[in-house]
Amino acid sequence: MLSTPGIGSGLDIGGIIEQLMTIERQPLVNLGVEQVELEAQLSAFGKLKSTIDAFETTMGTLADLENFKILSAISSADDVLSATATTQAGKGVYQIDVQRIAENHRLASTTVFADSDTTEIGADGDTMTITVGSTDFTVDYGESTLEGVRDAINNASDNPGVTASILKDDAGYYLTLSADDTGSEHFISVSYSAADPFNVQSLNTDRDISGTFTSADLDAVIQLENTFTVTSSSNTVTGTIEGVTLNLLKAGTSTLEVARNDAAIRGNAEQFVAAYNEISATIDELRRSILTEERASLASLEAQFRAVLNTSVGSNSQYEFLFEIGFETDGSGNLSFDSTAFDTALNNDPDGIADMFTNSASGSAVAFQELARSLTSAGGLFDGREQSLNAQIRSVEDQRIRLEARLIQKEQGLVDQFSALDALIANLNTTSSFLSSQLDQIAAINSSSNNN
Repeated sequence: MLSTPGIGSGLDIGGIIEQLMTIERQPLVNLGVEQVELEAQLSAFGKLKSTIDAFETTMGTLADLENFKILSAISSADDVLSATATTQAGKGVYQIDVQRIAENHRLASTTVFADSDTTEIGADGDTMTITVGSTDFTVDYGESTLEGVRDAINNASDNPGVTASILKDDAGYYLTLSADDTGSEHFISVSYSAADPFNVQSLNTDRDISGTFTSADLDAVIQLENTFTVTSSSNTVTGTIEGVTLNLLKAGTSTLEVARNDAAIRGNAEQFVAAYNEISATIDELRRSILTEERASLASLEAQFRAVLNTSVGSNSQYEFLFEIGFETDGSGNLSFDSTAFDTALNNDPDGIADMFTNSASGSAVAFQELARSLTSAGGLFDGREQSLNAQIRSVEDQRIRLEARLIQKEQGLVDQFSALDALIANLNTTSSFLSSQLDQIAAINSSSNNN
């Protein structure tokens, strides 16, 4: 711009140039608006893609048979035992008497030590071998303190599952050992290369009334139906009731009922509806706002989802279509759910209902998952639209850069032109003033001559 625009001519040259450049910049403003609109469309397609990604994840979950053949295992005494059931479980009621739960083998030294961090135990080279079940490891304890022995056991790289600790009572300090896991499979025994400095004894008691403590006393024992006895090294018991895992908590009795969990299955059906309606709502929102010019594409997308919804599903059910078991679309394209109709169908044909969603060839959840994956994968609808929009945005950015460069040149040209004009007018004004002065002088001379 001029350093002192209009000083020679008195014109508001800066204002004139600014107004002219405002007109010249209008195409740049238009490009800016176009870029914002393209970026908004890109963001909108990104939102829709994200919604369909989430839909695919949900459908992948619902395509799992276990989500439509859910069985619950309910204990009448949940402080005695709890249980879980898989799809392999059979419905039924079972009487279970937990006679005892599995214990960790625990031992303590009968040798009392005056301290834990000063007195050295044994002689250099003395070792102890600790066996846990069928696996043993050896540690050096000679000339170590009680704390040193404890740390050597716990830090041994080949320790198969025993933890050493130190207890203190009024008499002094004791070494204790505890199996990390329960049951006879983790029974602990100790041997020494020299004289036994600890004389560890089991803290567990005789529980099978055999007259003495043995490894068998560490196991859990349950009785089913007052007839079948089951022994387990773990308090997690599998295989006793097909498809059921028992978690033993304490001795006692419980009635276990294994039944179909209709509420959970219905919840998955409702999740199916919610996921579908999220797609519908997102499409409708974008069609009425950012993607008004993409109505045809959005309508095509909706048609693909409706086609899957209205396709015959499953192959092992007395039902063929989802609308037969409580699913229905309304005028706006949303999916509604009649839980009563669904429950009736579930009672009539539970295996068939599961097949309608999870059949690998024609299940609705499987088909929807495949549709969503095809739309969001490389080469799919969103990949193509994103590439096209990104290309348009880059083109607009390039145009803006070129136009901005031209506008800089245009403004400089106007500055140069108006600078020249300002200088010209200044010169003309100077000449005009000179001529006016000369004419005034001539007029004065003539007037003086006439008076004489």
